[in-house]
Amino acid sequence: MSDKNAKKFIIATIITPIALGTILLSLIYIYDPFQIFHKPYFREVTFFADMRKQALGIIKHYKFDSYIIGTSMLENTDSKEATSKLNSDGRWINISLSGSTFNQRAMVLDYIFQNQNPKHIIYSLDGYYMVNMVNMVNRLSNSTLDWDFLYDNNPYNDIKLYRNSKFMICALKFSDDKGCVGTIDDIYQITNWYKEYKELFGGFDNWIKNKDNGTIKQTLIDIKNGNIKNIEKEDIRDISPQQDYLHKYLIRFFRDYPDTKFSIIIPTYSRLFYLMQNIKGAYSDNSKYFYTWEKSLRYFIAQSSSYKNVKVYGFDDLDYADDIANYKDLPHYNKDLNSFQLDAIKNQTNILTPQNIDKYLATMEQKIKSYDITPFIKALENVEIEQIKQ
Repeated sequence: MSDKNAKKFIIATIITPIALGTILLSLIYIYDPFQIFHKPYFREVTFFADMRKQALGIIKHYKFDSYIIGTSMLENTDSKEATSKLNSDGRWINISLSGSTFNQRAMVLDYIFQNQNPKHIIYSLDGYYMVNMVNMVNRLSNSTLDWDFLYDNNPYNDIKLYRNSKFMICALKFSDDKGCVGTIDDIYQITNWYKEYKELFGGFDNWIKNKDNGTIKQTLIDIKNGNIKNIEKEDIRDISPQQDYLHKYLIRFFRDYPDTKFSIIIPTYSRLFYLMQNIKGAYSDNSKYFYTWEKSLRYFIAQSSSYKNVKVYGFDDLDYADDIANYKDLPHYNKDLNSFQLDAIKNQTNILTPQNIDKYLATMEQKIKSYDITPFIKALENVEIEQIKQ
């Protein structure tokens, strides 16, 4: 091969691809739709609803010092309301990760604490994930592969988020299409889902009117078919998996960061939720659910009480969970409870301690056992619901 041809070969096979790759990576860096590297250049500020990926940009580039980080049970908590009611504790933002297990949220918390000194964290202690966490961790073991690298404090691998045909094409076009840059223009509304499900609140009649809605369809089928069983006392001997899980993914933060306040919210699932844990469904298939949760919560209260920077708030002893009108499905409550939770933090009410946990759980258990499901069964007697194909 002549020197001239060799030069052409090198240019064609090495220099040109490197140059094109560098240009493309530079373009992706500038485009940066998730704001991983910077706030938007040459476009309006917009956000994605996928908080697992979006949270990093918010933490890095926006001036917040207190975080709401729960599951969907805290997604409707208004961070502006939190700032107003808890104004002495900083400027709040909601970065709740819908459907997140404790280990997933721990990745985000680790990043926050390694890069900031947050004043206050509001966190949901979801009984569903605590009771079922062994299966959850195994089942979801690969579910973080497309985003967990964002929180490893290695900014050089964050570009992996964009190494796919979708975002490369978006970057080449410098598109402002919503599918490329996100649909939300208000940072305070990213996690809010209330409006999307508003028609399901207000009473069981609204569930029936929306009987084909995937959120509640299986629940209605199960009620109609009599798949409901009251809780029966179970002797739960071993909760060591739950204990280990709590220490590994939550309690260690209390210990390691004593200058940060932690307000732990116990999500208030409907009474009906607990009566439907003996069947295989969307939420659980564990007939021992309540008593596993009860013993785990007792343990958590005992452990957290030794940390001055932690308060745990519970609302299951109130009448709120008795009224199905407050729920869009078995676990998800209306946004008014999110406001009430903020009031409790502000006014220091509804706090669970080793001294009152027995009474709290006894009241909760009694309310579940005495819950009357007859009206639901009667309401569905003449309602036709198409069975879900397995």
